[in-house]
Amino acid sequence: MSRTIRLSEDEREELVADIDPEFPKYTTQIMNTANQNSQGTRPTTVGQLNEIIEEYKEQYPDGDFGDWRQFYFENYDGDENIEEATDKVFNMVVKMREAAEEIDREMVNRWVKDLVLYKTYTGLGRNEEAILKKLSEEYDLPYELGTAEDESKGIDGYLGSQPVSVKPITYKQKARLQEDIDAPIVYYEDYSTTNALKLHLDELDEVMR
Repeated sequence: MSRTIRLSEDEREELVADIDPEFPKYTTQIMNTANQNSQGTRPTTVGQLNEIIEEYKEQYPDGDFGDWRQFYFENYDGDENIEEATDKVFNMVVKMREAAEEIDREMVNRWVKDLVLYKTYTGLGRNEEAILKKLSEEYDLPYELGTAEDESKGIDGYLGSQPVSVKPITYKQKARLQEDIDAPIVYYEDYSTTNALKLHLDELDEVMR
């Protein structure tokens, strides 16, 4: 029977870099999130590390961690980069600490409801309902959700008597999957930085003039 042993991530770091990588519980999760929010270690701050490490390996094929540290510091302003990244991440940690002080149980309860109820509901395809409500406001017409029979024809609802289909923008990019829908299609897409939706009204505008 073969024997195995475990080499943890912390052990790897300690053995290679000769440093103690241990941090108090939960602190690395906070710092990781702060780094993501502040973009503290983006290439614009610390350099394109994948390319830099390849350059280092070419010049020091037998180098160790100390060689790498010296190479980065001397050739890529390592001290300045690390201090700048540290400032960005720490400033975000301070902001997150202040935000955490505003969180009480009632807020957590609202957040859990939003996650479990609303986001699950919209994740099951109920973007259509919110979009139809928005279209109802835009065109000043009452809206109605489609029936199961309507949905089988690709119709998600009605504005007044006008049938409307609601599809993600990826549907358009797939050439409608050769589906024949006898209704104008409103395409929607996510913004990259928010949960908002961008609605494309070209087809609907043509029939609503």
